[in-house]
Amino acid sequence: MKILKYLIPYIIVGSLQYYFAKDAITYSSPVVFNLLRYIISSAIFLSIRRRIVFNRDVFLLALYTTMSSLTWSLGLKYVSPSESAVLSYTMPLFSIPIAFLILSERPTVIETLGVGIGFLGVTLYGLPLVHGFSLLGATLTIINAVFWALFSVYYRKLRNEDPIVVNASQFSIGSVILALLLPIDHDVTINDSFIEGTAYTATLGGALSFFLWNMMVKIERVPRVTIFSFSIPILTTIIQVVVFNTSVFLIQIAGIAIIFIGIILSRIRDFVKVK
Repeated sequence: MKILKYLIPYIIVGSLQYYFAKDAITYSSPVVFNLLRYIISSAIFLSIRRRIVFNRDVFLLALYTTMSSLTWSLGLKYVSPSESAVLSYTMPLFSIPIAFLILSERPTVIETLGVGIGFLGVTLYGLPLVHGFSLLGATLTIINAVFWALFSVYYRKLRNEDPIVVNASQFSIGSVILALLLPIDHDVTINDSFIEGTAYTATLGGALSFFLWNMMVKIERVPRVTIFSFSIPILTTIIQVVVFNTSVFLIQIAGIAIIFIGIILSRIRDFVKVK
């Protein structure tokens, strides 16, 4: 599986992303938080490739990414990191029809079934986490999932471009968009939690995470890649049990098992080829 070298670090980084973001967004407006993330991420990519491109597809990529980041972080003000993670994993359900409409990438029956089973597993996994639910936070996070699906499709559409240049352009344009929104809400309290959360989500959870996702979608079709986002709850649970000695509900174990079945099913042809 060609994407494995990108997938493993992406899952590791993604499993911690929500907790660092929650810490940072508690002390900042979504605009300030994401503006700092985007400036740092764009600086990282521009230090590698000192150029950007600007065209309709790149602008839409930047716009969708910025909207995804804003709705995700604003949603985190109302829901817990675990609730945000579960709701964000509705993304594969949106990515399949969007990829078909924009790229004419038709998923196979096996891939569609795998996504459906994986989502069922995520739903079961998230049931014990969801209580005292915020409708506003849930709605914002699901909107984030739609924009995540959109920018994933545009990564795929731009797959023939230099990924470093694409990411540099994406974050540079996104920084301008966020800077224009700064007068709307510029509240921030600088403290250790804000600095640590912003640093992580701008570097490992920002530049690195977006680059890894870009590379995976560049290599394989959107329906085949997006199902792997379901892997993050599995690692999150392992970390909670091993590191934090957190108890896991039986329904969450069942959910993880179903997620795993969905992932394996969606890639069954790869395993058959290996054999």
